[in-house]
Amino acid sequence: MKKYLLLVLIVLALFTIDHPLIKEPRDKLLQQGVETLGETSETQYSLAAKQARQLISQSIQLSESERSYLKTALATDEKVKIFHLRYCQEHELNMYFYGPKLKTICDAAEKAIKKAEM
Repeated sequence: MKKYLLLVLIVLALFTIDHPLIKEPRDKLLQQGVETLGETSETQYSLAAKQARQLISQSIQLSESERSYLKTALATDEKVKIFHLRYCQEHELNMYFYGPKLKTICDAAEKAIKKAEM
């Protein structure tokens, strides 16, 4: 029981002491935890991104590198919108996709964005 009480006191001290040697690493660790939780919840609720990736995988055959690129490029709804704006509307050069493949991806992204907004 004494060891448990001592452990609780040490943990409380680490979270309440504002000494620079303790505060800076603690704040950095908490910030990393918050960022990780934010990314996880954002990815879980990205309906347009999930639909776009599903439509694309059903429509065209992709190599492993193309699949990996799309997984990161279309990870969230915001990234899908940015991808669609840059490569479909503004016609920027994409180093992975061009021609019919890019058109198919653009169509899938547009459908997913419209479906998610409804």
